[in-house]
Amino acid sequence: MRDRFGDWNLYHKSVAALVSALAFGIVLRGVLVIDTAFEVSGSRDINASAGTVWSFMAADDQRDRWQAEMVDLVELTGPTAEPGATRLIFWKRGTKRWQSVERTRDSLTGRVLSFEQSADEDTRWVTMTLTVVDACTTRLDIEEIIEPAEYLDRFWFFSARSQHEGRLNASFDAMERWAKLEDTSCAST
Repeated sequence: MRDRFGDWNLYHKSVAALVSALAFGIVLRGVLVIDTAFEVSGSRDINASAGTVWSFMAADDQRDRWQAEMVDLVELTGPTAEPGATRLIFWKRGTKRWQSVERTRDSLTGRVLSFEQSADEDTRWVTMTLTVVDACTTRLDIEEIIEPAEYLDRFWFFSARSQHEGRLNASFDAMERWAKLEDTSCAST
């Protein structure tokens, strides 16, 4: 029997290799995202004292002022800074609206606050950390681990990453504005 592949010219061989590599890559990506979560994180130095930034992070009536896409927050079993406390959060992105149940996982007053947010579309683990740089500068680090509920959302997550990063940047910008208005002693620095 004659080797048919040997009769192809170099062009056909390279096209076959490219199609094979593409198919292998798609199958590999499909297998890797079966049970996967993705990390989105950001950091910003806020020109305000740690106490001011903490008050915006931990107070139920302040969070919707600076967290992008958050419309309202309803306390269910306790305040945000209390471990085990739960809240119902209403979100809006463009014309899309949804809600999630948030449970405080960990709280170290003035330093760390972490949540688990469960919605129909995804589950998120959010950790916000404060680091005092000086009396009027506080570094706010936010790390989110997002596990989309739908397989297609996990497969195509890279296409939504910029949207999640944009939401974090909008939150940092809003925190800077609100903290500057609240902490007048640090506003001149």
